[in-house]
Amino acid sequence: MSGTTGGLNPREMGSLRIGLFTDTYAPQVNGVSISLQLISEGLQKRGHNVTVFAPKFPGYTDDQPGVVRLPSLKYLNDPPIYVAVLGTPRSTWSLSRKHFDVLHAHSPLTVGLLAYLTASTKNLPLIYTYHTSIMDYTHYLKVIGGTGVIRHAARWFSATSTNLGDQVVVPSPKFHRLLLEQKVKKPIKVIPNGIDLSRFKAAKSPGSFRNRLGLGPDAPILLSVGRVDPEKRLDFLIDAFALIADRIPDARLVFAGDGSARKKLEEHAAATNVRDRIHFLGMINRAELPDILHDATVFLSASTTEVHPISVIEAIASGLPLVAVQDEAFEGMIVEGENGHLTPLNVAAYADTLACLATDPGRLARYGKRSLELSEKYSIESQVRTLEQLYMEAILQNWRGSFVSRISARLKL
Repeated sequence: MSGTTGGLNPREMGSLRIGLFTDTYAPQVNGVSISLQLISEGLQKRGHNVTVFAPKFPGYTDDQPGVVRLPSLKYLNDPPIYVAVLGTPRSTWSLSRKHFDVLHAHSPLTVGLLAYLTASTKNLPLIYTYHTSIMDYTHYLKVIGGTGVIRHAARWFSATSTNLGDQVVVPSPKFHRLLLEQKVKKPIKVIPNGIDLSRFKAAKSPGSFRNRLGLGPDAPILLSVGRVDPEKRLDFLIDAFALIADRIPDARLVFAGDGSARKKLEEHAAATNVRDRIHFLGMINRAELPDILHDATVFLSASTTEVHPISVIEAIASGLPLVAVQDEAFEGMIVEGENGHLTPLNVAAYADTLACLATDPGRLARYGKRSLELSEKYSIESQVRTLEQLYMEAILQNWRGSFVSRISARLKL
């Protein structure tokens, strides 16, 4: 494409050259990383040229083309997390000279800043997706993380970095409301996360996970999938399970995932009288996930820091009922009394709700069917088409703005 500012002729919107900038990508496994891989693949299937900029992860080689790895430094050890460094001014300038039609930042940190510098240098439209509420993660700063000063600074940084984008995307209405409260001034559009629904409609090896645990077809499996980090409140789920273990004597509690809180969580589980019925799978191969989900009975969540969790979309696409702590992030995914229940952040209330559901076969079947129906609106194809339209609108807006600026400059002459 050629001819107009940003490289797009508005009369022939075909293949776009898109730069995706992220501080978290494979081999890291989390919602943002998974979402970015799905978006990149979906855009490429629709004929677009996609380049992903992400931190270098030592020892890991990308198996897909179009990924540019940036120099990085280790930020956390368990699990290992690397953040990009911008490098010398020369290397930053070299990167900013690459030609794109639109840039899309998925992080406010170093790679997000690089996206902003690139967009400013090349006069390109910049889309920014707000994936994570920074205020919910200040505890990773150890001693000072819980102070009012740090939380105030995090709020300021959240709004300031978000306003760098020409347009802002949020995955859920929860974050739309949050950004309005933070006085973000740029246009905000809600585009829900999507997944490849077909991967979760059926299990490849039905019963294989139950066999692995030595369980029969009727033993309830209460499943949590995701990062094993403090903000997920997985200790809450252990406490709730301990309360109902006698009511459901053949039930098992299963955690699929890994993270910084795993050791403490395993110690917490070991101190209960149901230690032998709690399983920590660690990081699993995603190819195995549909089988695990289809063998499960109820999907659990106790987190109130979610945005629009991929894991919950995968659960409902697998036909699972859910029990979660009340949080706006589940709006549209969990409908009270239809495919699951939302409880207060109270262990006894959560435990009782879970026990009643897990021992009611009729309700489990009804809720599972409703989950499947609700999942249909969260396809990656729908998300990609909506993003594609947003990109085109941003490119045209950028072109018109540049055209007006050029005309104004000529008139002043």
